[in-house]
Amino acid sequence: MSISTVAKRRSLYEVTMYDSTTDTQAFLVIDTLQTGLAGGGIRMTPDVTLEEVRRLAKTMTYKFGAAKVPLGGAKSGIVADPNSPDKKKHLATFAHMAAPFLKTLYVAGEDLGTTAEDIAYIYTEVGISWVKVAKEKMAERGRELHIPDDFKPSAAGGENLEEILTGFGIAEVSAEACNFTGLKRDRARVAIQGFGTVGSMAAKFMSDKGFKIVAVADISGTIYHPNGLPLEKLLVAKDKSGTIDRARIPADCQILDRDEWLNLDVDILVPAAIGDAIRKDNVAGVKAKLVVEGANFPVTEEAERYFSQHGIANVPDFVANAGSAGGFGMLLTGQVPLDPDKILEALASRLRETTREVLSLSKGEGISPRFAAVRLAEERLRETGQL
Repeated sequence: MSISTVAKRRSLYEVTMYDSTTDTQAFLVIDTLQTGLAGGGIRMTPDVTLEEVRRLAKTMTYKFGAAKVPLGGAKSGIVADPNSPDKKKHLATFAHMAAPFLKTLYVAGEDLGTTAEDIAYIYTEVGISWVKVAKEKMAERGRELHIPDDFKPSAAGGENLEEILTGFGIAEVSAEACNFTGLKRDRARVAIQGFGTVGSMAAKFMSDKGFKIVAVADISGTIYHPNGLPLEKLLVAKDKSGTIDRARIPADCQILDRDEWLNLDVDILVPAAIGDAIRKDNVAGVKAKLVVEGANFPVTEEAERYFSQHGIANVPDFVANAGSAGGFGMLLTGQVPLDPDKILEALASRLRETTREVLSLSKGEGISPRFAAVRLAEERLRETGQL
């Protein structure tokens, strides 16, 4: 096994890891530290790079900063196919290579290509409890966490917090953005790209708030109904990857090309699947008045400039999809008790406040929402000494 580590400014670490026995390559980046901890998911894709992980770790720093959570940002990536039969072998190897960080300062979660079960397997493999690590760090600062050592977020209070937090947050951000822009929720038509955990939960919570979900896109195409999709039927027809079984779709739903979600006559777009989904070459087809970025980096800089030039409001990714980071971050730092209702209540309040501030700053100073969000996050980070 070979591990090369490069220390960077502001207590940042970049680690490149390789194990020749299992042919496992991985990267880990600690962008910032606060309260002795940094949090971020473990991504597994065949083409993940150190630069990608570095960018994602910086985004985590901004997520925590925007949500007023005293945690540093981090991310890691395993270069492997998540559908490979060797997945567990790569996870176990990563666990042992990253153990010094997992034991001391890095709290890991799921990300693209990994599941809650994968993260639990990693911690079990090296005999580490992330709850105990967090408790020790908080105790050093005179703060007691009332969380059981065997706490499982997937069963907290009977709710699967891991599944609902990000989608819940997207719905809250969308509702607040509508309040700001003047869109009426009960009239707003929504198209969502991606129907995995994030996209499907965003659809559910947005529907509960009165939004009309008229289109969802998965890897096989776009499913559309002008009067609103039968979400309950779609939710039970999807698999873990978010692919919807076409045989279980009502006959009155239209099946369009995969990229048609972008060009539909809707009020709100929620890209919640892949990076760079809205780009210079396709942004001119957007008819929506609001874009809520559910995935990481789903809109390129050129496309965001187009939004600003054409009066299309957008909420940047590290605000819109900060639900999981914000919810667990508040829990891990003792800002909220282990009570799903209180976690969701506090999360909604913080995300709505940040959305208002970002859009107000953007409009008031004539700057892009992303620039406004970065400025706001950095101001909050400076207040806590991270910058």
